Amino acid sequence: MVRLWLNLARSGGTLLSRCLGCMEGVMLLSEVHPLGVRVIDPAAQAAAWHKLLRPGELEQWAGGRGRYDGLIALLVERAEARGKTLLLRDWSHLDYLGVPITEPGFASRSMQLLGATHELRCFATVRHPADQWASQQRLDMLRGRVDVGVYLRGCRAFAELAAEVGFVRFEDFTREPDAELLRLCEGLGVAFDPTWRMRYRTYANVTGDEATKVETIGEIRPARRHGLEPSVAAVFAASEDYAETCRLLGYDETLAERGDV
Repeated sequence: MVRLWLNLARSGGTLLSRCLGCMEGVMLLSEVHPLGVRVIDPAAQAAAWHKLLRPGELEQWAGGRGRYDGLIALLVERAEARGKTLLLRDWSHLDYLGVPITEPGFASRSMQLLGATHELRCFATVRHPADQWASQQRLDMLRGRVDVGVYLRGCRAFAELAAEVGFVRFEDFTREPDAELLRLCEGLGVAFDPTWRMRYRTYANVTGDEATKVETIGEIRPARRHGLEPSVAAVFAASEDYAETCRLLGYDETLAERGDV
């Protein structure tokens, strides 16, 4: 079985990766995707982080050599042989926004490819679309390069998928970490390790904007709302995609006042 954790950029994925990845019995691959292997290589992660590939084998798979679904099948088999569970943190950004690597297809390519030959166990994590947007605008690779309408269309498409497979909201996790992390583990079919708090701050086998900033990780605190620029807020307020995303994920459509984003 392939376990696929679906999440969008700036929705708490790096922090949650630390929490899930540090659990006994879990082997996490972070932000992997069939279209992203030349940017983030799952074979390299599997070899360096978990020793699931030997040096000679790595040359056969690195950089997209070989079929993606074949590589994942091999890694699942190797992990299970060691009594571990392989968990894929999907780079869903490539499907629902794409910038700056590809164009969005508004459907999960990982699910389409892997689901053709494997049994899938999928679950999602989400964040309020306004706060997610505000956080994305702090990244040089996204700032000023994303059309708001395309972003909101992607949010809606992802929310439709999340509603189908099940999801945990990042805001709920920050308020009740143990309860929501347990629910996430149950959704993914991963054994929950109640000792995760002892290790998550120093767990380093992750990717993301905050991945290298181990020294800045503190206690998990409730997420705060972020305001939007007035012109952007107007687009959100008028958007049917935004309204439907909030409905599907159980969020309030009210936009926070402009603040420090």
